[in-house]
Amino acid sequence: MRIRRHALISYSLTIALIDIALDTVFGISRLYAQNAEAESLFSDGNKLMAAGKLAEACATFEASNRIEPRAGTLIRLGECRENNQQLASAWSAFKDARNLAVDPRKRQFAIDRIAALESRLSYLTVTVSNQDQAPGFVLTRNGAVFDPILWNRTLPVDGGEYVIVGRAPGYDAWQKTVQVPWEGAKLSVEVAVLTKTSVSETPTTSTSSKLQEQPTAPLQTLSNEPLPPVPSPTPPSTIERYASGTRQSKRLFTMRRKIAIGVGGSGVIGVVAGSVLGTMAKAKQDDAFTLCPDPARPCKQADQANALIRSSHRQALEANVAFGVAATAVIGAAVLWFTGAPDEGTTRVGVIPSLTSGELNVVFTRRY
Repeated sequence: MRIRRHALISYSLTIALIDIALDTVFGISRLYAQNAEAESLFSDGNKLMAAGKLAEACATFEASNRIEPRAGTLIRLGECRENNQQLASAWSAFKDARNLAVDPRKRQFAIDRIAALESRLSYLTVTVSNQDQAPGFVLTRNGAVFDPILWNRTLPVDGGEYVIVGRAPGYDAWQKTVQVPWEGAKLSVEVAVLTKTSVSETPTTSTSSKLQEQPTAPLQTLSNEPLPPVPSPTPPSTIERYASGTRQSKRLFTMRRKIAIGVGGSGVIGVVAGSVLGTMAKAKQDDAFTLCPDPARPCKQADQANALIRSSHRQALEANVAFGVAATAVIGAAVLWFTGAPDEGTTRVGVIPSLTSGELNVVFTRRY
């Protein structure tokens, strides 16, 4: 009887393959997977900015970032706002870019711009001394509701004209306009206590006569109050969102990354199954050679030993299949993980697995 030895799969190969996949996920910059619409808007913003149309360019960059938030888009938006003399908006955009950036160069650039702008910002404080001055009191800034959490706070603002209006049912409206320099100013506006609207109390006068005799100025102020034109209103969503701490957090686990975790889990199961099958195959092979230690000599227990060898070969094959599936799953999980990244990267990476002559090869490519 001749017993042939078949080498079982090497555990070190699988472990090395898993290490390569993990290094790919955590050691290489993320794939460039820009949304097509966001990329188109980003390109249009660059063209508008080059043409000197700063207001349109900034709006285009902001729209691109709404579709797909990226550190590169936010940096470009910050540069556009700064060139348009909207320093507070630029400062906020660079802060968002710093928090989102993975590329160290982009992060450092954002940090440098934040430091450079902080000393140049203008600040405006809207003081409301009596917050319970009137039921239903509402404060607006340039036509937008000014959140009570922002009252009595020193907030960075872009330069320009700000119209502060306070209203409440049954009270005369209060209004004040303040012109904020675009750089290095600190201004404060104190909201006055509202006064009740005067109403005629003559009992014999008809309703129509009352309306005619009423002073029209307060009613016009309440209902059709003219507001001065605002050339460049501050986008409240940028500054107030930062000041109130309600800026939307960026999602780390995208749908593709959730799928990657599931695929990676199946790879772990494959490794465990392959290890168990490999161990069982090796044990049966050892048992066979214990029964018949010398293949060159006849052995009374040759049939039993051969049966053990055949069984070990089947389990070794199953172990190989399990390890192959595990390796494929780990590579797939790695690709899904960094192609599903929410942030923009500067390096394009390709992962190309191939199976030739019974060997599993993995090729990594980079493109800058």
